[in-house]
Amino acid sequence: MMEKEEKWLFALAIILLITDFLIVLVSNIIPQITLKDGNIILNLGDTFEEPGYYASRAYYDMTKQVLIEDNINTNKIGSYKVTYTIYYQGQAYQKIRYVTVLDQTPPTITLKGNTTVTVCPNKKYQEEGYESIDNYDGDLTKEVETEINKDFIQYSVKDHSGNFTSIKRFIKYEDNEAPIITLHEGNAYSLYIGESYKEPGFQAIDNCDGDITKKVIVNSNLDTNKKGTYEITYEVTDSSSKTTKESRKVVVLGPKPANGKVIYLTFDDGPSSSITPELLDILKEENVKATFFVLNHGSNLDYLIKREYDEGHTVALHGSSHNYKQIYSSTDAFFNDLSIIQNKVESITGEKPMIIRFPGGSSNTVSRFNPGIMSILTKEVNMKGYHYFDWNVGSGDAGEAHTPDEVYNNVIKNLGNKNNVVLMHDYAGNYKTLNAIKRIIRYGKNNGYTFERITMNTPEIHHRVAN
Repeated sequence: MMEKEEKWLFALAIILLITDFLIVLVSNIIPQITLKDGNIILNLGDTFEEPGYYASRAYYDMTKQVLIEDNINTNKIGSYKVTYTIYYQGQAYQKIRYVTVLDQTPPTITLKGNTTVTVCPNKKYQEEGYESIDNYDGDLTKEVETEINKDFIQYSVKDHSGNFTSIKRFIKYEDNEAPIITLHEGNAYSLYIGESYKEPGFQAIDNCDGDITKKVIVNSNLDTNKKGTYEITYEVTDSSSKTTKESRKVVVLGPKPANGKVIYLTFDDGPSSSITPELLDILKEENVKATFFVLNHGSNLDYLIKREYDEGHTVALHGSSHNYKQIYSSTDAFFNDLSIIQNKVESITGEKPMIIRFPGGSSNTVSRFNPGIMSILTKEVNMKGYHYFDWNVGSGDAGEAHTPDEVYNNVIKNLGNKNNVVLMHDYAGNYKTLNAIKRIIRYGKNNGYTFERITMNTPEIHHRVAN
């Protein structure tokens, strides 16, 4: 019995030995392909870089004979194959590497506006907007979920691959701004002894409470029966206890002159950034009101029209284009041009201006290419409710005057015991007028003249129509 078992075990050992030998023999005969790193996972958009491989038969290097094929698209999620093939004796031997492309990049959320915002205590935050973009899914803005908390808003979104993003916008509920009080017609006012003070008006606007004009407290030490300088104060407090105070200086000049010596300073063709601001500074310093016949120079100078109005000057109309051939080609062309500048001034000041000056004056001859047009227009403007003003004192600053002295002399030599409507210009670069205006004002004050702005109650000064 023992002899049979020993023979059987010996036979089995021989079979196993032969099998191992055959395996080794076959493995050395059949080409073998070995892959470095095995299967690979890539992120969407990455570049596939071959990790390496080795091919051999019976210890003979056949790596250079390997053919590689793949269907990898790293811009698309999925599983792909890299096939390594070697041919030997008409037989193909292959190895496969699997490459998986995943989207592992979370979407982005971009907030419009600031990431930290200040909101009035009595108001809710008004969403400024946001945008979510995913590298694979594209626009995910509509899938963003928002959660409103006490001090922040949480914005969250998940793409179709399960990648998650969350950001916050922080909110501070506080009022950091005091109200703004705007004094109509500026912060300077003058009148003669015995005249009644007529409040030009004011408005108070708060960033949180809105219009709080009704809350303004007005105090004054004004005595219109006594010459001097007085102050009217305007004070308002918003719901956050922030207070603003403004004041208007009121000058009581003394008895009103009985001689009727009045100067109306008028400026055409502005505003300009080089002349008008300094001119307004001088008028403010001298407490003199003037009249500006404005042109349409574009929105970048609108702030000067607003300043003219806010500081108590009259903003009147000169035209939109100042193109004689265009505006005097017909009555419709004239009024179309006029309406452009009229609508603009009204949008800036809130007041519809009805005081005009014809480009070139009503006595111009540049319109004679259209015979009789000025005779028609001077009647039409009055019928439509406009008041038009020419001038009876010329400064010559748009013609023969070349220096401040010439401008000054042209004005003062033509002043008289009348309503003196002085024609000057605040076009860009007109420094001769800018440098003469203070001397003209001082001369007027020293010689018994008063300065006024043109209003709808001012007697109109007209030239003789020449067309």
